[in-house]
Amino acid sequence: MSTVIYADVLVAVNILITYILLVASRVLVKSDTNKYGVVFASLLGGFSSLVIFWENIPFIISVIYKISVGVAITCAAFIPKTKKVFIKSTLTFFFVNFVFGGIIYFAEISFNMSDVIYLNGVVYFDISLLFLVSMTLLSYGILLIFDYFMKKRIAENVLYEVEIFRGSESVRVTALYDTGNHLTDGIEGKPVIVCETGSIKDLFSIEELVFLSSENITDEVPESLNGKLRLIPCNSVTGSSVLKAIVPDKVIIRDSKTMFCTEFSVVAAVNGRLSEGEYNCLLNADVFERGKRINDILVEK
Repeated sequence: MSTVIYADVLVAVNILITYILLVASRVLVKSDTNKYGVVFASLLGGFSSLVIFWENIPFIISVIYKISVGVAITCAAFIPKTKKVFIKSTLTFFFVNFVFGGIIYFAEISFNMSDVIYLNGVVYFDISLLFLVSMTLLSYGILLIFDYFMKKRIAENVLYEVEIFRGSESVRVTALYDTGNHLTDGIEGKPVIVCETGSIKDLFSIEELVFLSSENITDEVPESLNGKLRLIPCNSVTGSSVLKAIVPDKVIIRDSKTMFCTEFSVVAAVNGRLSEGEYNCLLNADVFERGKRINDILVEK
């Protein structure tokens, strides 16, 4: 008995699959994706799957169509600014697709999965909504495990020079790589870099400093911080608190050999001292997971 293909299930499944493939590509590329671009790219991947209804599609047309859609999805998700990033992200996305297609084909012939159709480069599962949700949660869990083992392992107690950029201003601080710091921005999931307020005061106006230094989270937010302010719940040995943080334009992290740049982070200000003068900033354990290495040579301090 032939399988009936439902267009709504087809599109929904391929939206999910496209998103999962993009997340996997992001992990391999070590580059951030655009949050709105990922949504558009996933939708594009979902609706492009309707090509499955095109019977007897010429092979060359099928190849051109898949390449064009793949390039469009990559550009929408990663918004590459350089040719190198474009080529790397595109090839990675196609590689992930190739691996996924191979796994589907292997599963189909090994387990005689008659309810799985792979046609015109499009995969279709005749599944229920409950199974779709379960597959999403399972895939997310697998990606988290994969991401954990792919993370760059960095030794504890390593000091870095960190330069934080906001508008036309920048400040440099000395940071300790803190494996215990897993604070994240609740809006976008960005890792939180914790700095002494006094060490980053040159980034702010007097009004902004007064607001950031106050422990009262109900204070009126300066207009200049609208859209850039984040409130970060924090638990420590001394109790619970809420840190006030801002979204910087970018952060550059240096050691004696390399220089790493990321735009995927927030910077929280804390009153008081983080150490006895050895450092005035705590790097997040996940801060190196999104961004790019600028060089592999000795960085001049």
